[in-house]
Amino acid sequence: MASLPPGDRADAIRAFSWSINGRIEVDLPSNPHHLRARAATNAVGSVKVSEIGWNVDRLRRAAAPVGDDMVPQVLVHLQQAGVSRLRQGGRQGVTRAGDLAVLENAKPYEVLFDGTMHSVLVRVPTHVLGLRRSLLDQVTAVRLGSERPVVGATAAFFTRLARSRAAVDEAGTALFEGPCVDLIRAVVTMALGRDDLARAPLNSTLLQRVQEYVRLHLAEPDLTAARIAAEHQVSVRQLYLILSRAGITLGEWIRAQRLEECKKELESSAHQFMTIEAIAHQWGFVSAPHFSRVFKTTYGVSPSGLRRQHASVRADLHRQGA
Repeated sequence: MASLPPGDRADAIRAFSWSINGRIEVDLPSNPHHLRARAATNAVGSVKVSEIGWNVDRLRRAAAPVGDDMVPQVLVHLQQAGVSRLRQGGRQGVTRAGDLAVLENAKPYEVLFDGTMHSVLVRVPTHVLGLRRSLLDQVTAVRLGSERPVVGATAAFFTRLARSRAAVDEAGTALFEGPCVDLIRAVVTMALGRDDLARAPLNSTLLQRVQEYVRLHLAEPDLTAARIAAEHQVSVRQLYLILSRAGITLGEWIRAQRLEECKKELESSAHQFMTIEAIAHQWGFVSAPHFSRVFKTTYGVSPSGLRRQHASVRADLHRQGA
C-alpha cells in the first residue's frame, strides 16, 4: 500500500481491516505520509491465511451486534515482529516475535500495536472449527509462547502457506483444509492447558505439513530427510514412518516432483532460452548427466528431445495461425 498516494492509504487500510473483521475502529498515525501497510492472503477452502505488515495504532471492536457484513470467525494471530497487546473477555495478552494468540472477531476486543507490526493472521469460521463457545471463551487474548511445540509447528506451517505466492488449487484445498482446522483446534486445546490432547491433531497433520514444506522448498538441493525432520521436530525415523504409511518413499517422491517441474519448463516457451543444465540446477539436480538419465527413464524421452518436440509443435501452430 506504500505505492498508493498518501491520501488513499487510510481508506485502503480500513477496507482491508474490514474485509477481515467487519466494520471495526481502526486508529492510524495522523500523518498520511507515515502510513505503511502490506498484505497478502491465501485461501485454503474456508481457512484464510494473511501475511500482514503495517503501522496501525489500534484495532477495536465495540460491543455491537454482528451485522451481515461479518462472518463470526476465530482469529489466530502469529506475531513475527513488533509487539501487540490484545484484550478480550477480561483478559490481556502481550505477544512478541514467535508468540501466538487467539481472538473471536464477533465479540468486543481491542488490539494495540507498538510501532510497526508484522504478523500472520489465520481466520476460520467459528462453525467450521466446531468447538464449544465455553472453550473459546477461556482462551482468547492469552499469550501462547513459542517454547511450546504446538505453537512452533502451527506458526511454521501457516507462515509458509501465507508466503506461498501460488494459489491453492482444488487438490491442495482437499489436502490441507482439514489439517489447517486441526492445527487451530490443537492451539485452542493447548491454551486450555491440555498439551496431551493437542498432540493428537499435531501428529495427524504431520504428513500434510511435511508435504507443504517440501513443495515450498523443492528447488533447494539440500532438502534432506534430516533437515525436514528437524524442521518438524521429529526424528528421521519418525519422518520415514509417517511417509511409509502413506506409501511415500521420500527420495523418490522429491525426485518425481522435481522432474515434473523440469518437464513443465522444458515444454514451455517462456523457458526456451534457458539451458537444460540451468533448469535442472534450478530444481535441485546437482548433476546434469544424472538428471538426463533419470528424466529419460521416467518420461521415455531425453530433456533435449522433449524440448525439440514442443518447439516443433509451437512452430506448426504458428505457421497455421499465419
